[in-house]
Amino acid sequence: MRDTPIDYLWSFVIGGLLCAAAQGIFELLLLAGVDYSLSITLMLAIAAFLSGIFTVLEQYQKLEGLGGFGAMLPFTGFSAAIVEFSAAALDEGKSAWRACYLGLRSGFIIFGVGLPFALLVALLQSML
Repeated sequence: MRDTPIDYLWSFVIGGLLCAAAQGIFELLLLAGVDYSLSITLMLAIAAFLSGIFTVLEQYQKLEGLGGFGAMLPFTGFSAAIVEFSAAALDEGKSAWRACYLGLRSGFIIFGVGLPFALLVALLQSML
């Protein structure tokens, strides 16, 4: 991304489309008669699975190139990062267990930075 207004627009559009697709999956699960709370879990699992598949097929990286952080922000970006780092470790000759560990660790390092900040904001807001 070059930080131009069109890049921000693409980020918004890609992130919105990913979220709309997840909502569509959720609504289809509800229409199929799946319980509400189970639908949420299944929607996340389906989104993670699809982003992993698209990462292996090297299509999610193109989406990230177009949408920047808009493609990274939803849950799909988290699972895509894990798959991408795991695949890179396998390419380097690491064992499958080591590759899984490195993929998970990298994903949590990248996306886990926001969790302490969110907890701090929630704590501060509960004090006010």
